[in-house]
Amino acid sequence: MRILLLIIQLCTLIFATNLSATKLIVSTDIGFDPIDNTGILQFAFQETIEDTIVVDNVGMDWNIGPIRVERNNVTIIFEDGVVVRALPGEFDIFESLIRLEDVSNISMVGYGASLIMNKQEYIDLADSEFRHGLTLNSVTNVVIEGLTVLDSGGDGILLTRSFQPDSQKNFCENVLVKNCRFSNNYRQGMSVTSAKDLIVLNCEFSDTNGTLPEDGIDFEPDISEERLENILVKDCRILNNFGNAIQLALFMMDDSSIDISISIENTYMSNNHDPSNTFDFAEISATDNDDNGVDGFVNFKNCFIESSEWSALYVSKTVESYDLNFEGCVFKDVSNNPIQFNNPIFIEVTDYDNQVPRFGGLNFTDCVIIYDENIPFFDLFENTPTSDGLGDVTGNFYIINPNDAGFNTGINPEGVDITYQHLPSISQSELSLSVSKFDFLEDDGKIEFQVSNSDVQPYPIAATIDYGGDATYGLDYERGSGFVIFDPGAIEVMDTLSIIEDSVEEETESLTIMGIDDDCVRFTQDRILELSISDMVNGCTFDIELFELDILLQPNRASNELRISGELERYIIEIIDADNEVHETITSTGISHIINLSSLPPGSFFLNIENLENDALYFNAIIKE
Repeated sequence: MRILLLIIQLCTLIFATNLSATKLIVSTDIGFDPIDNTGILQFAFQETIEDTIVVDNVGMDWNIGPIRVERNNVTIIFEDGVVVRALPGEFDIFESLIRLEDVSNISMVGYGASLIMNKQEYIDLADSEFRHGLTLNSVTNVVIEGLTVLDSGGDGILLTRSFQPDSQKNFCENVLVKNCRFSNNYRQGMSVTSAKDLIVLNCEFSDTNGTLPEDGIDFEPDISEERLENILVKDCRILNNFGNAIQLALFMMDDSSIDISISIENTYMSNNHDPSNTFDFAEISATDNDDNGVDGFVNFKNCFIESSEWSALYVSKTVESYDLNFEGCVFKDVSNNPIQFNNPIFIEVTDYDNQVPRFGGLNFTDCVIIYDENIPFFDLFENTPTSDGLGDVTGNFYIINPNDAGFNTGINPEGVDITYQHLPSISQSELSLSVSKFDFLEDDGKIEFQVSNSDVQPYPIAATIDYGGDATYGLDYERGSGFVIFDPGAIEVMDTLSIIEDSVEEETESLTIMGIDDDCVRFTQDRILELSISDMVNGCTFDIELFELDILLQPNRASNELRISGELERYIIEIIDADNEVHETITSTGISHIINLSSLPPGSFFLNIENLENDALYFNAIIKE
């Protein structure tokens, strides 16, 4: 056999969260107090000069009172498993667990870490809505990533203006909130009163309950001079909140305010609003100041609302304020509660006592509404003494309802052009999953997979995707939105999951991507993808230069299981010992193999891969010692 030249590239793990020259480990460099760490963390976040501060996992909670980050240009890392917990009785009505005010260039990263307050204590006080988990006041260039924020006495996170008299601006600027979870907070999951260039990615907002408004995300400026400019919410999940999934409460802004620009994309909303909440019973609520509201736009694109007792959308704004646009959205199994005014889309006049402009200003493009109640999919409540009626509403819908439910545009609509196609039922589309490879390393960056549709439909189709395996959701890979939407007439859609690279050395972990059947879609036999994610330290890539062949072994020193991936369509794989005795032979017909090594006796073993066509040995690598 002809031996080929091999170029063997050793695998290294690069932890690139921060490339700073100096690092401080809080417990060893400053200290740890098992009872009260307020002074220790406050010193770390205020007086130190290191570029990176690591709040390390010492096996006990970091118990603190209110903390402020009072320095610039720092990365704060909460290690996996760290719990920062609010001390009982230490938080006055306006104090947050951690506050960043008038600071810049801050990264706060905490994959696997939690910030936890004492919600029941604040409920018992009956005065709480401002004891937030994280408060950002007029910050610039801030990243909040990977944290879980629970049980606050207010919002999980608040972005607002600074209240310091010497503050240089009244808004947060260039903020990224990514892969975070905000759950069981008292007032909101997230409140945004004033922000510019805000991005919210792959976050979950759930189970907000306690005091109004109880929303997942609430956009609600306090004064007309605040702003909501260039904001993106994407690939998020908003569910089980006692208020709306998303509320646009813009009654304090007017036509003198800076135009708003908000985009909500590929976001999942389900089971939001509780009957105990006296505000609008809807997944999305959009209002203005009733008369001369703020200009600009709010766009919803490829969003999926399902399993709701209530309206998908409630609107009470004038045609002269911001435009509200929906493109390719699916509203499925909504308006299940048969109370009055609970239509999938419900619009209301903005004022019953004073003269106001027409209400409306909405556009719908290729939206699907799936529901069972015998009520119009679009309805309104008008008041002709104060408003001329509905105005400036356009859209095309696909309505799937056993009843021939139409729409109501009122007595005297103007600029209204609504069309819809009615289907009494929907036939299941047959879908399948596929992926180009099955084994991934942390530094691969992302996992891209494809969902294919054998039944082309003229309307958008939403399909639910679930994740399993021993890789941890939100820690080993990003928090996905959990669905894909096919554009009208599309036969496939690509989706991605970013792999989260960390500094923890782990065994290879499994990731299962599963398609979920429902009334609208049915996955065929290709409904489950079994993938793996390995650390760079646990894998080694062998690059065969002559044949341009890449072969990945995971791990490169195995004890029980060896994973082999690469272009191995016609090869013989052999496991041999030091005496050249063959212990296992596999004829490869694919791109991935898993070999069980647990039955091998003690000793050193090697891997041979031989080309069936030219009898060439590709490499001989030690796989077990």
